[in-house]
Amino acid sequence: MKDKKAITPVSESMVGDDVTTWALPEGTIARLGRGRKPDIAFSPDGQYFGIGTSLGLWMYNLATLSPIALWETERGMVGRIAFSPNGRWIAASNSDNILKVLNIQNGACLIQVETEDYITGLTFSHDNHYLAAAYASSSTVEVWRSETGEPDGQYYTDTEIAGFHRPISISPDSQLIVSTGSSETYHNADEVVVWEVGKEQQIVSLNEHLSRVSTLCFSPCGKFLASGGEDGTVYMWDVNTWQQVRKYTDYGHVYRIIPSWTPDGILRAAIVHYEDTTPATISVCDLESNEQLYTDQVWGNTGQFSDPDDWGNTVVLSDGSRLVYESRHEFINVWTSDDPVKRQFTHSPISFPDSAHLPVAFPTTVFSDDGKTLAVKHHHEGVILWDIESKRSRPAIKVESAGKNQFVHKTDSGKLYVTSIKDDNVKLWEADGNGIPLIEGTGRKYWSAFPTLAPTGTLFAYADEDGNIKVWDVIEGKQLYKLPHPLIEDHEFYEEDDFFDEDDDYMDDEEDGDTIKTVKFSYDGKFLASESTYGDVIVWDLKRRKVIGAFPSGIEPSIIGFSPCGQYLACNGDEILLWNIAQCKLHKTGLNQGPFEFINFSPDGQYLACSGDETFLYNLKQGEIHVVLSGLQECNRMYAAAFSSCSRYLAAGAWWEDGLEKMPICLWEVETGKHLTTFWGHPTDVQALAFSPDNTLLASASYDGTILLWDLTPYL
Repeated sequence: MKDKKAITPVSESMVGDDVTTWALPEGTIARLGRGRKPDIAFSPDGQYFGIGTSLGLWMYNLATLSPIALWETERGMVGRIAFSPNGRWIAASNSDNILKVLNIQNGACLIQVETEDYITGLTFSHDNHYLAAAYASSSTVEVWRSETGEPDGQYYTDTEIAGFHRPISISPDSQLIVSTGSSETYHNADEVVVWEVGKEQQIVSLNEHLSRVSTLCFSPCGKFLASGGEDGTVYMWDVNTWQQVRKYTDYGHVYRIIPSWTPDGILRAAIVHYEDTTPATISVCDLESNEQLYTDQVWGNTGQFSDPDDWGNTVVLSDGSRLVYESRHEFINVWTSDDPVKRQFTHSPISFPDSAHLPVAFPTTVFSDDGKTLAVKHHHEGVILWDIESKRSRPAIKVESAGKNQFVHKTDSGKLYVTSIKDDNVKLWEADGNGIPLIEGTGRKYWSAFPTLAPTGTLFAYADEDGNIKVWDVIEGKQLYKLPHPLIEDHEFYEEDDFFDEDDDYMDDEEDGDTIKTVKFSYDGKFLASESTYGDVIVWDLKRRKVIGAFPSGIEPSIIGFSPCGQYLACNGDEILLWNIAQCKLHKTGLNQGPFEFINFSPDGQYLACSGDETFLYNLKQGEIHVVLSGLQECNRMYAAAFSSCSRYLAAGAWWEDGLEKMPICLWEVETGKHLTTFWGHPTDVQALAFSPDNTLLASASYDGTILLWDLTPYL
């Protein structure tokens, strides 16, 4: 800022250094994590930088790397941000297609407009008079007056297809606008589209790029335009003739290249290098001299890194001299040209609990028995342990070579374990242990069932590529035996399954054919259920290593899990089905209101909590619905649920629905079905819930990348 005034929070709730208590929803005591999908921008003078996340808009001091304000939490879901060149404003758009311009000193909203689509590119003109945005699913660029929000024009590409990620830039003299559209020359590539301000038809399109263009920037003198993207090439264009002046390429296996001009006109680029067999790196180099100014290993050891999206897409190079980027979805790194050493701060895990990718039988969020630790399976970071008192996080497995594909298990004794999967290797670890795996197995097929640990903590199992379920002794750390689950051959699947369209890309070559989909132990560890993708559900007696039951063909059930009492195996088919273990008999419940979003056993084994068209409790002993739960008029789709350890209470959280700013979490008394309260806090899907052992806290983990801790003492 020109006057160097310090930013002042717009809300009195942002006081003190403990950011876990900033802008909390009513009823919470803390928030863990700071939101996912960050978009980052530097202030023009380099004093601040902003981070837009699903939680809201964070403002940071660049010198200290500390947060100084949190704005726009009423809705959150901030998608794109941009500072004005005069340093007075910051623009922020959200997923509800609302665009705001905020006062940089206090976060007060100056203008607000409703846009036609989701914004993926956002910029101010150099004279500060205009604000321009590129839309995600249309080929339109729209411009407004910065100080009034009045529309000032719409610009269209000649092709109707835009592409979801569209950069945008305005020339220094405010006479030209550039963005991207779908290339007519190369498949899945972008063309650079140029408009003259005030004339809504494009004046030129540049078709040299072979892939997506992620960055567009004018030189400070306005004579040149640089474009860079995922084809590993930067083009420099003459603005007067639109001829190619220079081409910078041959940087190896490049995932993305981001050009940026320094204020004195030197063209630099941040280059993300990625190969299957070597660590991913990010570097900054002078494109003309090819001098490398900075380099950093972003992720992992050789062979560990499998997909660049596993470490994040946020890489910003500003003025050719300030770099910010994610690594491991836990840290944000900052480098400036006046300091050769990077600085790093923990933004806390910024992905989400992985419940959307797991069968309902697998928990993603659990408390330790003493209530001091919350274990959460995050999508990118693996299993993270959150200390409730300090509100700090740490990895459950400290060995980096374990990989981040991890699963959390809790035994009857209260002990926490973690499974890791890397390539075809499976390992079992004690959470927060000594870094030495208890079990090391091989032969797991990529798309096969997730590993499972018996609640007794004595047996461990996973399936190999041939359908053999390998059962291990945890204490001895050795494999005991294999259980062969029959698989359907590939040709049978293609000939008999009418629903599969050979043009459908749902399955790739690695997925073709049948595989073991789910493996689950009973609570006492005496039985195991296995399910294949296109075959049957089988129940095994582990002592005899024999099949004692199988669901009839044609039912196509999906394993939910064993009841805590050990009497039933529950499966979800066209209706909820119960297999009586002792009688080896199938029982149809008549609960066919699905598809069900969740089906949970109460810890005492008396009830099933189910949510489909409505949310209800089913009494297993009486074989009938116990109560239909009320208090859901705000949202019809409840997605995640949890019983208290005493089975007296049930909490359920909602999936996002259009029109809702915050998602409801309802709390009921199980015996009476009484609705105790509704909490409102997350701006999008609630994906996992967990009660603390003493029932004083409810932890809710959301797709927004945060965990809220709710105080239950006023209600229970």
